[in-house]
Amino acid sequence: MEVLPKYSYTPLDTSKPSIRLLRLQRNEQGSISGLLEVFSLDDPERPVFRTLSYVWGPKVFPHSILINGHPFPVLSSLHPLLEIICDDGKWKQSWWWIDSICINQNVGPIAEVERNIQVAMMRRIYEKSERTIGWLGLGDDEGEQAIQFLKMLANYKKRLDLVHQRRLGGERRAKEEELGSELSDRGKWAALEKLLLRPWWTRVWTLQEYLVPRKFVFQCGQEAIDRRKLTTAMSTIGSCRRIDETLLAHKAFEAPWIRRRVFHWYQRRAPVQLIGLMGYISNYKASDPRDRIYSVLGLAADGFLADPPRYQDSFEAVYSNLVKSFVEKHNSLDIICFVDRFHCLEYSHGQPILPSWVPDWRADVQPWMVPAIAAQSGAKHVGNLRPIMFWYPKGNNYDVFMAGKSNVPLEYNFSTDLRILTCQGVFVDFVDGIGGLKVVYTDEDKTNDEVAEVYQSVESTSIHETSKGSQSNAESLTQAELNPEQASRYMDHIFRCLMLNRQDRYLSQDISAKEFSYLEFQAFCFAAMTRPGDVHPLFLDWFERNRTLQISFHSLEQICKAAPLPKSEFSTDYDFMDISTNEQGFISRFRDTTKWMARRLMTTNQGLIGMVPCRARKSDQVWILLGCSIPLILRKWEDNEGYQVIGECYLHGYMSGEIQKEVGSGIRTVEDVCLF
Repeated sequence: MEVLPKYSYTPLDTSKPSIRLLRLQRNEQGSISGLLEVFSLDDPERPVFRTLSYVWGPKVFPHSILINGHPFPVLSSLHPLLEIICDDGKWKQSWWWIDSICINQNVGPIAEVERNIQVAMMRRIYEKSERTIGWLGLGDDEGEQAIQFLKMLANYKKRLDLVHQRRLGGERRAKEEELGSELSDRGKWAALEKLLLRPWWTRVWTLQEYLVPRKFVFQCGQEAIDRRKLTTAMSTIGSCRRIDETLLAHKAFEAPWIRRRVFHWYQRRAPVQLIGLMGYISNYKASDPRDRIYSVLGLAADGFLADPPRYQDSFEAVYSNLVKSFVEKHNSLDIICFVDRFHCLEYSHGQPILPSWVPDWRADVQPWMVPAIAAQSGAKHVGNLRPIMFWYPKGNNYDVFMAGKSNVPLEYNFSTDLRILTCQGVFVDFVDGIGGLKVVYTDEDKTNDEVAEVYQSVESTSIHETSKGSQSNAESLTQAELNPEQASRYMDHIFRCLMLNRQDRYLSQDISAKEFSYLEFQAFCFAAMTRPGDVHPLFLDWFERNRTLQISFHSLEQICKAAPLPKSEFSTDYDFMDISTNEQGFISRFRDTTKWMARRLMTTNQGLIGMVPCRARKSDQVWILLGCSIPLILRKWEDNEGYQVIGECYLHGYMSGEIQKEVGSGIRTVEDVCLF
């Protein structure tokens, strides 16, 4: 039997946007045979083609097909779909662009250059295609049932919207009555959960492949659903989970919900910023760490921040160069604020493989629409993925943190090897006391919740009168001297820290004086002391861990007891368990800060208070770097003169440029800071 030589790629013409397209059919022996031809993407005479979105999976090639008469190995995850393409009448004679076949995947400089160019073209390729098929895998009874259930959910949206409105108005009925029999079927929800947990939903490359095509259709076996219906179905699922969140596991709901949110931004042509997007899809998977950046460059309004794909560069170089480019183009250090959430865990010869000021985008962390305080809604250079209804094109109604705002070009220097960043900043104080926090993971792969214990304050003096822009010289008060007015002032500062001094979870509006959510906080503290069984476990756990934390020589519990009693509206029938009705209420915002952002209450030696990352330690230093909107926690780096970046922090009274007045009056000085 004759052994045919393997298929060999003909190099593409790099002077124009060339692509290869594939057409499949069965040959006389019944085997899959393909024709692979080169076309210019911009040629009006090129054939109409379809694109494919699928998961590569392990690079295992148990099957081969014929390409232009030569054997060509194909991925095990792809072969079943090629069979369907050959046998399904509606797909016969179609031209396809399939990356693992149409891009030269061989090893060597020629293939590498081609891959760089083709990856940079992928957005245009998917935009130009007639439609994209999202391959979720071979169908089975459960998979096809799940697609059918999604179609049904799409038709229930209006009814569930009405139920949600009634719930917002305080009207509650039995779960089964609100959902109805069709939407209470646990078997259908179980099938849907399995479908939404398939790997396609959390691969970084499939996000672009989902967003940019004119038409997108999911295919699971013989069942299909288009993107529009899937988006509507996800809205219904969100409403159902507000009624009964046990219907669908959070980790199954999360990834498609993220796609729905990003799709809304893309559909409205709202600018999505690279850093905000990468922070939002923080648990998406990539086989190649460089693809954490490369896969979303085509989606970001500021995709120019990163160099075009260069797979010959190490991921360390790609990540470090992104920081350098961000600083140079935006005159801002705000990207550094992401190192708390994305900090390097990999070491080589006892040293982190990335500098502490470079976010390690490989980190698999719980997604959050505002992944850092620096991702505040008013920060156009960072951005966040808040609901599209809260995007205002003119953007002139946002309150903005600007702790280290600089109106002049920054003075900074990156070392040649990109290991050291030298910039300027102002030392503020040492971290003294840090509150306790239980970090609860929703990802079931992370079975052990982390517990951050209290670091008791021992040196803090009285809380500064920061609202007046100057430090208080008042002596520390004893418990006997703590009157209701003083306790109320302390409570107000603590409340503002827990809320990051913002009314909303998108960090766009300042908190007004003594608004309703403050009264809620006061009532929650009182209830935690007097009737703990009625209080939501999230707040109760936090209060129990922090009740002894010393703030100006008074424990949190002492301050709460000395404060005025809660208002009458927080009587015994107030629901201290409800966390879902009002997203801007205290308990919901408290959850945002302590659970999703994992921030801990902090006091400093001089009596300042704020919120710090879980990794912060006693004697860490609080700095405000020029050009960084948010204060940072820095730690002395071994025996060097430099520092390690721990993460951003909220520092009450120093978030709006107050440090400039103190520098101008000689209270503080600007210093050079070396970050390792």
